[in-house]
Amino acid sequence: MSRGLEVRREDRLRAAAFFHEALGSEVDPVELEPELVVLKVDAVARIYSVELDSSVGSAAFLIYQYQLDATATNGKSGQELFRADLETLELAAERETPGPRILAHATAADEGYILATTPATYRALMGESPLQGITASDTDLPLGGDTLEARKESADELLRLLKLANDQAKRWFSAVRAEGQSGDSSIDVEFTQEESALALFLIDQSSVQDLLRLLSVMVSAAQRMPGAPSPDA
Repeated sequence: MSRGLEVRREDRLRAAAFFHEALGSEVDPVELEPELVVLKVDAVARIYSVELDSSVGSAAFLIYQYQLDATATNGKSGQELFRADLETLELAAERETPGPRILAHATAADEGYILATTPATYRALMGESPLQGITASDTDLPLGGDTLEARKESADELLRLLKLANDQAKRWFSAVRAEGQSGDSSIDVEFTQEESALALFLIDQSSVQDLLRLLSVMVSAAQRMPGAPSPDA
């Protein structure tokens, strides 16, 4: 762990205790504390991630810990940041946009806490049915030649977006390396809230499963084409 991401054990224990109380977890906070991975540390807030086996299977969580009476470099207090993040997460859930889903929040003395998880885990914990895979039916696509047109349009748009996503990934690595970090491991990077939301989105098994399935199909088909380079080339 880099020096900038060091957190006092008593702070981590309080975060673990909040998690324990919020979820009614059977894991003792003292046992949970070493499992917390520090994603961000600054003057007013810390973000931890933890992945545990639960009643709904393996589940990932984010724990936000705020110093309510502290002031950030931009002049905002921890209290203001806590309220702003709380509103952002609540609005994301209301609009069903990608990103973490809030499970609980609390304040204690001069600290504030938010517990969040992936959309899939949230649905499971709330007793809702998981989202089903996308299967085309007569209500999704018209019959006949229009399905071919839909495939062509989707392929063009996916190619554009994947190129754009790769450009953004290059930009991110350039920014991280310009800060003197390798970016090759999350341990080396102090995540922002936006990066933490992206990380949680990516480990949600339902977030990009159709994209990954499509990429697998496309790569497999491309490798069978005449003249295609071998994977080891």
